[in-house]
Amino acid sequence: MEITRLGSALGARVDGLDVTAPLDPAVVDGLYKALLDHKVLVVPALGMSPEQHMALGRALGDIEVHAFFPNLGEGYEQVSVLDSAQGNTASMWHTDESFLPHPPMGTLTHAKVLPAVGGDTLFCSTTAAYDALSPNMKRYLEGLTAVHDLASIALLRNRFGAPWGQLAEAIAEERWTRHPVVRTHPETGEKGLFVNPTYTRFIDGLPPDEGDTVLPFLIRHQVKEPFTYRHRWAEGDLLIWDNRSTMHMVLNDFEGHRLMYRVSVVGTPAH
Repeated sequence: MEITRLGSALGARVDGLDVTAPLDPAVVDGLYKALLDHKVLVVPALGMSPEQHMALGRALGDIEVHAFFPNLGEGYEQVSVLDSAQGNTASMWHTDESFLPHPPMGTLTHAKVLPAVGGDTLFCSTTAAYDALSPNMKRYLEGLTAVHDLASIALLRNRFGAPWGQLAEAIAEERWTRHPVVRTHPETGEKGLFVNPTYTRFIDGLPPDEGDTVLPFLIRHQVKEPFTYRHRWAEGDLLIWDNRSTMHMVLNDFEGHRLMYRVSVVGTPAH
């Protein structure tokens, strides 16, 4: 494999990897090391089948059935379908499924149909963002936890006309958990921020006015330009990202059809 950096904080292109061929363990190890080093990998994967997509995900760990996205159906439940025609465009900054006790370790998204222009995906390094904080802020955040929940999505949908009943159902499901505001990566030992505007509801133990100041500050800080990479998709691109040290969002600036297949690798508790 040939690895070419794409951004100063994160992002690299991987050439020479045939995702349609049987996966050699040494190649998978090299790919995983590149993921730890660069956090976001771009792999040309034109012609990759859903079976091969799942196989690559399984080479990295167990793969999940997504909490709410539709999938390809029987035998392919672990392949989520992100179809703009169905309103499934993740156009807010987030870390995948952080409302789960064990959020995904990583995500593999394959471009199937792309609009003529637009629909890029932005990524930020939550590790680089943490490193850039002042020593005083790092001390302040140490030991704090935040509540992440799925009801936040239902609340957003309600604001755009979804029935109130969906919000009530989401709250009743109690899909929420607490995670550290500062997460230590289980592989690299690096610290990174672990809050996002889509799923993080509030910071535990802080007065509301203080928490409502700190949380937006941390979210704005993470997405500063020096910590980001913007990916312009090409047909067949496979993006693999480390969900433990990144946030991402889709730019909802396109017309036409945008269709992605996604496989996520089960993670461990955030510490």
